[in-house]
Amino acid sequence: MNEVTHRHEDRGAALILAVAFVVMIGTIGAGLAALVTSSVNNRGALEKVRDRQYAADGAIEDAIVQVRLAATSGSDTCASNSGVSRTPSINSSDIRVDWRSACGVVRSAEGLVLVQRDVIFSACLDTNVACTDASIIIRAQVNFEQAASGAVTKTYVQSWSMNQ
Repeated sequence: MNEVTHRHEDRGAALILAVAFVVMIGTIGAGLAALVTSSVNNRGALEKVRDRQYAADGAIEDAIVQVRLAATSGSDTCASNSGVSRTPSINSSDIRVDWRSACGVVRSAEGLVLVQRDVIFSACLDTNVACTDASIIIRAQVNFEQAASGAVTKTYVQSWSMNQ
């Protein structure tokens, strides 16, 4: 008689284990679903920031070339100490590059007179207003060494920093 009573006490244990297993698998599945959803949402925001940074990088490189060519051709002198460069849309971002320069004259070890032109380039989204410290995506400081003829002999990137 004890055997029959004992057998009835174990009845339903498998059901409890099955329910616990289903709940555990459901919890893990819900956690994974939340992780995937969050990752997909973050991916879009990160792609937008990355595309904007790449666009600003390309725009600053283009502005450096423009300033170097203008200085070499003699159409841009140290008297012109600021400017704006706009590039066509890159990665669906319109970028504006503001630059300002300071010039100084130095004598090289060989006795040649050289103009040292330090230019700070600031790239931001083009909103038709000057770049502000809060809106700058990339800032670069470049030194152009120019011979007395105006030709750029060397270009040095002194700093390159990303803000966003």
